[in-house]
Amino acid sequence: MRRKVIALLLSVCMLALPLGGCGSRESGNSENTSAVNGKETQADGNAQESGNGEAVKLTGLYVSHSLTKDMNELQWLQELEEKANVDIEWEQIYSDWETTKSTRFASGDIPDILINATVDSDYTKYNGLFMELSSLIEENAPNVMQMFEEEPDTRILATTKEGKIFATPKFQGKWPATNTVMFINKEWLDNLGLEMPETFMELKEVLKAFKEQDANGNGNPDDEVPLDFNAYGGNNAWFNSAYSLTNLLGATGIQLTNWGQEGYFAEDGKVKCYAVDERYRDFLRFMSELYKEGLINQKALTSDYSTYQSLSRGDEDGNALVGVAFGWEETDKFGPKLYTQYVPLAPLAYDVDCEPGTYDTRWRNDYSGLNMSANRICMSAKCKNPEAAMRFIDTFYDEAASVQVLFGGITDGCVEQTGDHSFKVLPPLDADMDPGTWKWTNAFAGNGPMYIRRSTELEMAQDMTFAVEERKDYDAVLNKMGESDYYPQMFMKYTDEDQNTMALTQANINNIIDNYWSLWLTGESDIDKDWDTYVQNVNDAGLPQILEIRQAAFEEYLNK
Repeated sequence: MRRKVIALLLSVCMLALPLGGCGSRESGNSENTSAVNGKETQADGNAQESGNGEAVKLTGLYVSHSLTKDMNELQWLQELEEKANVDIEWEQIYSDWETTKSTRFASGDIPDILINATVDSDYTKYNGLFMELSSLIEENAPNVMQMFEEEPDTRILATTKEGKIFATPKFQGKWPATNTVMFINKEWLDNLGLEMPETFMELKEVLKAFKEQDANGNGNPDDEVPLDFNAYGGNNAWFNSAYSLTNLLGATGIQLTNWGQEGYFAEDGKVKCYAVDERYRDFLRFMSELYKEGLINQKALTSDYSTYQSLSRGDEDGNALVGVAFGWEETDKFGPKLYTQYVPLAPLAYDVDCEPGTYDTRWRNDYSGLNMSANRICMSAKCKNPEAAMRFIDTFYDEAASVQVLFGGITDGCVEQTGDHSFKVLPPLDADMDPGTWKWTNAFAGNGPMYIRRSTELEMAQDMTFAVEERKDYDAVLNKMGESDYYPQMFMKYTDEDQNTMALTQANINNIIDNYWSLWLTGESDIDKDWDTYVQNVNDAGLPQILEIRQAAFEEYLNK
């Protein structure tokens, strides 16, 4: 039966996260069934209620990436429904979910299954709206149970402080340890006879040369943008952007973990906030100097992600316009025509008003954030057939199904199964589409529930092959992170009272931080004159209380 998909909002807004890479199931894996006591039994032995033989009707909601095609066209998804013997009427939401979610949840108007639609706080804020899944998982979800046993952090991620599970997470353990690489235009360096910079001060000299010496050689000395970054222009974007200048803070010895952590990090077992750290002040002072000299894109603070991407892909004549920028992978960032000009720029040593080596250079480690996410799929407490819904949820975590959730279907021409536990991600069928865009078009990709097992062999598409290769210069720095300076925010658990306190207090803190950082970067305010008052205001807004709450949660995680 063809499922009805309701596209509520069709406006396209690109997500902050980078685009990454895209399957028929073999008959032995998915379609061998036999009738046993009025049930259909899959080849893996899991029985499914069939009643009179008709599929169980359910409703579902998926908060979709803007690129993802109509769910009716995803053959792999229809196959999962058939395997679980369910027929789902889907609602596909492309944008503005955060605006409409509170109204929907407050009214209790939710479908049986929700994918990529909730956060931890929803389960307490809308108490009783969502199904507690612990027993359903144990009785009906062998794939999810396997994930919990083999990757214990996923169970921690899914479990509330009170020991309840309202949603299952994802695990895709093949991704690298950092989301972000700093790229530099090697062709520009060669044109100007420059060496690869290794420190902040050397980078400054290279950026000055890029600006002043017509680095792209097109006869126009004023069209080069020496350094670009993305701040999205949104609230608290300075922290939340994967491609912010704050990536460079690691040069001062601050070990960042995952983007969007609102400035929190761990150092020697203590939770801190870099927004009030003197190293942050010194770092911003230097960035302000670069901005004042025109070495940083003057429009970066107001440019959205699509503008950031577009500028990196050059002008209409094929000239590169950007010297240094942050990105996921070179073909995704610079496009098929310019990517060969760019190479990774290894993490820099900080030598501003100090000797190189004064600080232990770090780089943001995103392994947990890239490979795990909470709240991928949950269920309404009003679902009339929770066992069938849970069986459907579990199909996403089957080995072959998980690969298709991430990269696209086998029957859709996105993936080939090459062995019992091996798969090959195929090139895009659309020659004009890069692998990342192809993946997000044909799959749920990072938005989906899945368990990509460490034992699964994956031959990746070109973009992922490049992504892994590009990070080799980062491995030594990334491997410096130890237990005492890993800040595991996504695994830390809080009481309802602590969550409410942090939500209210953090909003006040962010208002202060956001009012200052862009003024300091652009030179509209003097960071040295403002600093002491700024720090006092942040502390008065409640930072010490938040640090105390986070420290307790941090130590609780370590004890686990």
